[in-house]
Amino acid sequence: MTTAFFAAEPTQQQRAELTALVEKWIDAEVQSDRNALSVILHKDFVSTFASGKTINKEQYLDFIIGLDISPFSVNNEAMIIHGDTAVVIDVTESGKTKFTYIAQKHDDKWLVIAQTFTSVKQVK
Repeated sequence: MTTAFFAAEPTQQQRAELTALVEKWIDAEVQSDRNALSVILHKDFVSTFASGKTINKEQYLDFIIGLDISPFSVNNEAMIIHGDTAVVIDVTESGKTKFTYIAQKHDDKWLVIAQTFTSVKQVK
């Protein structure tokens, strides 16, 4: 038996959970907290940079931990739910970087399974 999933706007609870997830994620990166990031990222997590390079979870943790990342905020541009999976698009307040990430709910907890960074060209 196949169950069809259709894209839907997130519920208020889903939006709050996913917003909290990205806030924890940013805080973990700023604090270089490898353990916190490990809990947020799925074991099969992949990240693709604006350069096109794709890395796995361990490579991402090795890359991000120890970087001098200043605190930053993002604004949500889009959030779409497909069953137990969410596609979220956030942009930094500066407008220079866009993050698209996919999270999936496992045992009542959202885990990030993929993300892509995109540099945003400023319109002159």
